[in-house]
Amino acid sequence: MKEAFRRLESGRQEEILKAAMREFAEKGYDQASTNRIVKDAGMSKGMLYYYFENKEDLFLDCIGYALDHMEQGLDDWIGKEREGFIERMARIAEAKRRYFAEHPEISEFAAVIYLSPDVPAPLRERLQALSEEGKRRMLRELDLSRFRGDLPPETLMRLVQWTFDGYARETEERMKVEGVDFADLDRYWDEFGGYLDAMKTIYYKGDRS
Repeated sequence: MKEAFRRLESGRQEEILKAAMREFAEKGYDQASTNRIVKDAGMSKGMLYYYFENKEDLFLDCIGYALDHMEQGLDDWIGKEREGFIERMARIAEAKRRYFAEHPEISEFAAVIYLSPDVPAPLRERLQALSEEGKRRMLRELDLSRFRGDLPPETLMRLVQWTFDGYARETEERMKVEGVDFADLDRYWDEFGGYLDAMKTIYYKGDRS
C-alpha cells in the first residue's frame, strides 16, 4: 500500500480492505473486479490507485490485514485454561463460529487464500506459521486424564478431531443445499451439542459432566 492509504483513518482503511476481501473471496483473484471493489467501497477508481499500485498490491495488503487480525485473535480462540480435549475443541469451534459471524469478510477471504496459488512465499510462510502456532496452542494445558485409559490419548484425540472435521464438512454441504446463510450457524451448533455429549460418553471415563 502507498503512504496515502496509511494516512487514512483506520475505520476507512478497514472499509476499503473489507470491500476488496469480499470481491476476492467471491470471484477469486483473476476474476475480481476493481470496478466492483470501488463501487462497494464508495470511492472512485482513481482513488483506489492513489492508495494502491495495482490489484496485486491490494490483494497482498488484504492478506496481510487478514493475517494480522487472525494472529491477534489466536489467544481468544484457544484460551489458556486447563480443560479436556473435547471441551477445548468445542470451545474453539464456538469461537470460530462467533468470529465468522463478526468478521465474515476476513473469514471467507482467509478460506480462499489458504488455497490460492497467488499467495507469495513470505505470506504463505506466515499462513503456515499461524496454522502451526494454532495447533501448538491447542495442545497447551490439556487435561488428558479425562480420556478412557484403554487407548492412547493420541488415538482418541485423532478420533475426536475427525468427528469435528467431518461434522464441519457435512454442515457446510447441508447449508449450501438448504441455502442457509453461513453466518447463521446457531441451529447447527445447537444440534452438535448432542454429539458432544455422545463423544464424552464414548471417549471419557468416570464422571463425564
